[in-house]
Amino acid sequence: MRILCRTLFDCSATGVTGHYRPSQVPFQDGAGNTIENQNAWMFARNQQRNWETLNQLISLRTQVFDVEPVISAPGEWRFEFSVEHAEVYNTDLSGLIAECAGVPMLTGLTETLTTQYTLVTDGPDQNIWFEPINK
Repeated sequence: MRILCRTLFDCSATGVTGHYRPSQVPFQDGAGNTIENQNAWMFARNQQRNWETLNQLISLRTQVFDVEPVISAPGEWRFEFSVEHAEVYNTDLSGLIAECAGVPMLTGLTETLTTQYTLVTDGPDQNIWFEPINK
């Protein structure tokens, strides 16, 4: 099954992991930003942390594969992925949605459309959506 994830949290996959390493700057991260100092490193690291959190959540019940790169549009990030056993999420993806509810995310990055600090899976403050897609 193929699934689309949309979120209002900046979850850019920067590839920046670990602690700041001055010997490795300057470089360009996976999102195309130039990392020249510790502040830029930490910013990119926090974007990557949100990406890692989402990947861990979707991987709790089944093997995830064919994860597409994150695409950002003003105020929204989206990516697609496939899972081996979609039935573990339930037909309506309610298992995945329930596991995401209330999970803390890092803010103060480039998001502008959410004031929440956690994933909200329904209601007027919803900031993450999962949709089955056919491909």
